[in-house]
Amino acid sequence: MAIIEALRDVGSISSYLSKCAYLRKAWIEAGDRPGEEETLWYRAQPEENLGLTPKLYRPEYRGAYEAEIRQEFQSRATQLKEGRLPQTKYDWYFLMQHYGAPTRLLDWTENPLVALYFAVRTLRDSKDNARKYNPVVWVLNPWWLNSKLKFKNDRRVEGPILPDWKEADRYLRDLEKAFELDSDTAAKLPAAIEPPYVDRRIASQVSRFVIFGQARDLSKIKSARRDDCRLAKIVIQRKVRARLLDELERMGTTETNLFLDLEHLCQDISRRWEKR
Repeated sequence: MAIIEALRDVGSISSYLSKCAYLRKAWIEAGDRPGEEETLWYRAQPEENLGLTPKLYRPEYRGAYEAEIRQEFQSRATQLKEGRLPQTKYDWYFLMQHYGAPTRLLDWTENPLVALYFAVRTLRDSKDNARKYNPVVWVLNPWWLNSKLKFKNDRRVEGPILPDWKEADRYLRDLEKAFELDSDTAAKLPAAIEPPYVDRRIASQVSRFVIFGQARDLSKIKSARRDDCRLAKIVIQRKVRARLLDELERMGTTETNLFLDLEHLCQDISRRWEKR
């Protein structure tokens, strides 16, 4: 059926969750591998017509050299990072993505309410533009995505890869090798990868990532046009954004709980008093 785009006109949290449940039932419980402990991943985007392209591959970063970006982040972030410092190249890479540096990663979450919150939260960030577009939540079965990967000796993986697996090496070279080869990846297709919780924000948002190889838009890979596609987008009615945001915050999905810092605690407090 290719990418499912018919899950439209979400006007309430219950209708949104029912669509998430529909996809889980169709793809997992009654579909691909019943009984397996699979989870779906969710990603918020502010406009329904946007593809799924990581920041490094977007037009404004054309010509950016990822190895130098990684090196600069690691050298300057050491004095700013509180708590335990990242230990591996992937620890650093997940951290720089989560704080907004351009990488080949796209953020996802296992929590559908977290994704819905970030989708409707754009009303607060850009009120003029928010009125023009319907936000969406993309839904992905990461087991399906990684089933399309091929490795040496025709080896395949079951489910999301982990950073310390040898299959992950071709997606992110060591910095020294990245400078030598003028490339950070030897892979072609994107892959679902689970991060260690190197930062409490990553933990609170139940973050997951898709790491890209040479393909630049997940929604345009060949597998997304086939009948067994397990990628969908749920369209939110823009007129109900404010109501959904209020409902989510009353249910405990708030800036404070997702970002875990004083800045966002103050944003929560300011928002409640501003409404009064």
